[in-house]
Amino acid sequence: MGKHKWSREEIAEFRKKSGAFFYFNKDDSNIFVSKASGLGSTLNWANPLSWLIVAAVVLIIYASRFIK
Repeated sequence: MGKHKWSREEIAEFRKKSGAFFYFNKDDSNIFVSKASGLGSTLNWANPLSWLIVAAVVLIIYASRFIK
């Protein structure tokens, strides 16, 4: 199966099968996916852009300590 943007139904089925706490799906090209429970979104940790987003946020927070 190639990479494509998965639908909410496909994501829900994947979560039922994997049962993992973190969403890590190499076949899904989505960066943000809706949470399994509650409102909001979470990251697909198998997507490299997710790691870049987290790194950017950490760098902004770290840099903000030195800029005054």
